[in-house]
Amino acid sequence: MTHDPTPPRVLHLIASPRRGSSSTAIGQAHLDELRRQHPGAHTETLDLWSLDLPSIDGDLLDAKYAILARRPHEPAQAQAWARVQALVAQFLSFDHYVFSVPMWNLGIPYRLKHYIDVITQPGLTFSWTPERGYEGLVHGRTAVVVYASAFDYTPGSPLRDWDQQKAFMTTWLRYIGIDAVEAIDAGPTRPSEPGAPAAREAAEARARQLAQGPFGVVDRMR
Repeated sequence: MTHDPTPPRVLHLIASPRRGSSSTAIGQAHLDELRRQHPGAHTETLDLWSLDLPSIDGDLLDAKYAILARRPHEPAQAQAWARVQALVAQFLSFDHYVFSVPMWNLGIPYRLKHYIDVITQPGLTFSWTPERGYEGLVHGRTAVVVYASAFDYTPGSPLRDWDQQKAFMTTWLRYIGIDAVEAIDAGPTRPSEPGAPAAREAAEARARQLAQGPFGVVDRMR
């Protein structure tokens, strides 16, 4: 158990709408162990399926392109952009992220993609210049991503080349500036698949292990 001079702030983002979701349960195991190791840690859960996300159209898109063109916002654009800024501010108020991500059609659930599209904005989570290209603005954070899939998509499996889930999440996190990322592979989760019980046990053990030590994954990645 660690007594933190500055208690860490941890956000668990749930991308599955299913009760009994493997990805959610394993992410929760990581949070539970963090709380045991760091009693002062502040943890919150964000259920993306109950979150009111703005549509990415009309005034919001115009607001984004006004920023890229360095034009001032019109009133309706400013109002739309304020909702984005509030969601980004919430995201940035945390030190460590736990993403519980099931595989949907080889990729990520559309609700998670919607959230990512809302908070991935110029001047807020990334920047671009002709000289330096893309640069992430979300520094000093860490992430654990729990990947659940019905079948085995790990390296060496016959299905590995079909996996678009892990590549997307890894690229996006790097894009916004989070390079300190640990993955937990929870596949296969289909009960009839050989090795499913062992995969679940190994995933939960890794989730707990990553939470141990002086804020576990965070300090080891600094």
